[in-house]
Parts: sequence; structure tokens; C-alpha cells
Amino acid sequence: MFSQEIIDAIRAAARANDWPESALLAVVECETSGKPFEQDGHTPALLFERHKFYSEMKKHEPSKLSAAIKAGLAIPKWSKKTQYKDQGTSAGRLAVIAKARAIDEEVANRAASWGLGQTMGFNAERLHYPNATEMVAELSKGIDEQIEAMVREIKTSKLDRYLKAKDFTSFARGYNGPGFAQNNYDSRMRKADGVWARRIENPEFVAKPGKTVTVVYQTRLKELGYAIGKIDGDWGDLTTGATSAFQRKWGLKVTGHPNDETTKQFDKLDASDKREVSNERAEATVDDLRAAGSQTVKAADKGSLVSKIMVGTGLVGGAEQTGILDQAKEAVSHVETAKSVLDSVKDLAVGLAPYWWVGVIVVGFITWRLYGDVIKRRLHDHQSGVHLG
Repeated sequence: MFSQEIIDAIRAAARANDWPESALLAVVECETSGKPFEQDGHTPALLFERHKFYSEMKKHEPSKLSAAIKAGLAIPKWSKKTQYKDQGTSAGRLAVIAKARAIDEEVANRAASWGLGQTMGFNAERLHYPNATEMVAELSKGIDEQIEAMVREIKTSKLDRYLKAKDFTSFARGYNGPGFAQNNYDSRMRKADGVWARRIENPEFVAKPGKTVTVVYQTRLKELGYAIGKIDGDWGDLTTGATSAFQRKWGLKVTGHPNDETTKQFDKLDASDKREVSNERAEATVDDLRAAGSQTVKAADKGSLVSKIMVGTGLVGGAEQTGILDQAKEAVSHVETAKSVLDSVKDLAVGLAPYWWVGVIVVGFITWRLYGDVIKRRLHDHQSGVHLG
């Protein structure tokens, strides 16, 4: 979700330090996808680390460690299962850091990574900040301060030589820690660097968004009430449709893909801008869709009728000879899933022909259920506003 302002600032920082611009942009993409603040527009983008809260609390405020453990905020070792269980959204991250700060503000700030470069709070003194709380306050001022913190960390960790050489394996090992390979930081940076290099060379170049960027978009769209299905990092039809609907609603150019204009609009919105589905749509019935002329429901109704006829005939062999299965396929020609299932059913029916009563049960049940599911999915899409602009 890089705005042009952030891209320009990162490129300027890279030039000032004689680093490849694409490489520094790649680092930021893998850390925060270019989003500098949480949804409140003030708190630097953060990720709270429970194992660091444990070690930092033990080191600085051991008397409060038991309270941190009891609150479920401190664990002895990094755990993929529990580490980020409640930080999938901006609201979740803000809630977690608030709970941790209630136990001890400085230690909580030391146990989280902050800003565009996800600078760890426990590095504050090494980066010439008085403490982590002061560092977070500085990063809250804007993107220049966040980029400066990232640059300081790269330099003081002596990782600039690796960034300059685009040795992302060595860079990630130092920047993200010994477990960098578990999250594929090096390969993700290498891939992002290639995309950014092409984009810098050709401003018109548009790359398919990577998983990190896609997850950010999917999460934001879901927060704003758009149906994107599962947040999985894959830019599929639902995400494209939801993005198009969002762009249409706010008067943006409808592309179905992320761009600076869409990102800027995202950043302007909060929970009060969540899209609401009208009661009329939410309470619609299948009969309402039939009355409105839904082609999907109409086709499924035809297919369902054919299934009933097949059951009534009691002869799968007769169904094959009279072409009823082919008619069913034709009735739902635009529903690809139905077509593929019917092909399988047709083959099954031929195989079961000697046992006509088994064939009737199998074919009738499968196709009847199939068309019923098509109708249910179409009704759900309508009620949830999947196609609403």
C-alpha cells in the first residue's frame, strides 16, 4: 500500500546512502507493505512480540513478569501458534499494545517492532534514542522519522554492505534474525527487489501484487465491509471484485487492482466508513432473485428440474440415450462448476447403467444437491453484497 510520497522518501534515503533504491523499497515491502501507521493514523505500524515482552520484562521489570504471563502477553519462546493470534487486524494490534502498556509502557514499547522498517523497540538506545518510548514518539511524527530509524538500524548493524550488494540472505539474517528463512524474508526481498527495479525503470510497469501486499488489501477490504472470502494472500476473483466495488463506491478509477489512488483512499477511512448492506438486500429471498431475473438462479432451476425428471424416469441408460444429461449441461452453460460435475456424473451414469436403480439415486442426488448449492451461493453473494458497488 505504498503511496507515492512514501516511495519518493524511501528512494531519496537510498540515494543519500548510495544504496540500490529497489533494495530499500523491497525491505519496506516485506516489513509493512508500505503502510506507516495503524488505523488510528498516529501509532506507527507495529507488531508485538510476546517472547520479547517476556525477556525484556525479565530484564527490566522482573516484578511485573508474572502479571504479563497471566495476561497472556509474555511467553518464554517464540511460538507461531500463539505469537500473533490476536494481531491479524490493526484494531487487534492496537488492543494488544494497549494491554501490554497497561502493565509497563516502556517494556511494551521495547517488545514491539515499529514503523515502515519495523524497528524493534529494544534497539532504541543503540539507535541513539533515550528509550523505546521516546523512539515510538519520534516515529509517530511521520514517514521521514520512520525511514531515518530504519536507516540507522541498517547502518549500526553493519548491514548496508549486504543491502548494497543485494545479498538478501545475509541482510535478512542480520535484520530479521536467525529465523529469517522460516518466513522466507530473503527470497521475498529478492523477488520484491526485482519488481521494484522494473517499476523504477518503467513507471508504467504494473506487477501482480505479492502475498504480503495482497493480505494487507484483503484485510483492509474486509474491515470496510467488502466480501473477499478467505484472507489468503492470493489475488483472486473475489479480491478483484471487492477492490473494484471499493473503487466504484469512492469514485476512483475502477481497475480491480491496488494502486496509489486506492491506497490513499484506504488511509482516509475508519470504522465509521464501513460499507453497510441494505436491509432489503440482506433479507432478500431466492424468490426475490427469481423475480429480478437472476440468470444463475434460472439456470440452476432448470438443472434441478432436469434432475427430478431423471429420478422420475428411473433409467440412467435412458437418460444417456435421450440426452437429458447434455440438456442439463446446456441449461447451466455459464456455471463452469456445474458443467464439470455433470461431466463426471455422465461418466458415472454410463458405468452404473446395468444397475439402473443405483444410477438413479446417485445421479439424481448429486445433481439435485449441486443446483441447490448454486442457488444458495448466489443468494449468499446477493445478501452479503459481494457484487455491490
